[in-house]
Amino acid sequence: MYQHPTCKPMYKTVVAYDPEGILGSLMAVATVYTGVIAGHIVVMFKSSRGSLMGCLGAMGTIMTIAALILSKASLDGTDSWVPINKNLWTVSFVAATSASSYFILALTYLIVDYGGFWCGQPFSAAGKNPLFLYVGSYILYNYFPFNWATSETHGMLMLQAVVGTVAWLLVGLHLDCKKLYYKI
Repeated sequence: MYQHPTCKPMYKTVVAYDPEGILGSLMAVATVYTGVIAGHIVVMFKSSRGSLMGCLGAMGTIMTIAALILSKASLDGTDSWVPINKNLWTVSFVAATSASSYFILALTYLIVDYGGFWCGQPFSAAGKNPLFLYVGSYILYNYFPFNWATSETHGMLMLQAVVGTVAWLLVGLHLDCKKLYYKI
């Protein structure tokens, strides 16, 4: 099943492997744990805005430094201890994605809660019907505007993903405006 992994040229391996083995599971648990830490930070410092921002920023900085040290700041991974590799879900990948998540959470908190510049729309509207949007995206995946025949270039696939996401956000906004909320 995994005879031709996409990271095969990087590691020059000839042996097939299971990318969802025990190491991948441990890294997934580590990713979830960094999210739990972020949740604890938000709960602990909800009354102190400066401390919340500082703590999230510090955690993001620590995770960035960890990812840079582990990967030796190498973009292609050829000269690193642990390359940033999504396919293998490496420690450096967990550190890099967690760092970006801490920074994005801090920025979102600054814009939405602290500054009051944005109320969270259209994401809050989509969050009121998550199962409807998920099931709808699964059922209508092969239909326009969510999917269409395109070249397999990264740019075109990204455009297709963005258009599909915006279309589902508009569906969520429409349902919210009509006060239609589907629950189990």
